[in-house]
Amino acid sequence: MFRKDVFTFIRGYEAKEAMRQQGLATDTRSREFRGFVIPQEGGVAALVSRRNSLTTSFNYLAGVPSFQNNYWVGYAARTVRESVTGRRIARLVYEYLGNDLAKVMPAARQAGFCKVEDLIPFHRTQLRLDEPFV
Repeated sequence: MFRKDVFTFIRGYEAKEAMRQQGLATDTRSREFRGFVIPQEGGVAALVSRRNSLTTSFNYLAGVPSFQNNYWVGYAARTVRESVTGRRIARLVYEYLGNDLAKVMPAARQAGFCKVEDLIPFHRTQLRLDEPFV
């Protein structure tokens, strides 16, 4: 996330494995997403899209108490047609790492899918994986 004038924007890259599982190209250009962030009561919302609006998601995040106040939890809703086989809404956890590239780059290189048991306990607690999203 970054600010320009009074606006806040987001830019990042989908995990390669996520792209592969959808049968999509994994090059940098195809994986890039961009969006904007707006304040909401108790948190922020973001509308994020991949190039040419191939996919779009609405994200809501609110800060949660932690030792460093660097965690945000919420949910993401994908803008896709209704389907009985796919999930359109899921909880998410963001961790603010700051601007220290020594912390940011290793985290970026590990981005993607993982097993539940590989998540740190705090993430598992915040994601409430055993509870349905309502």
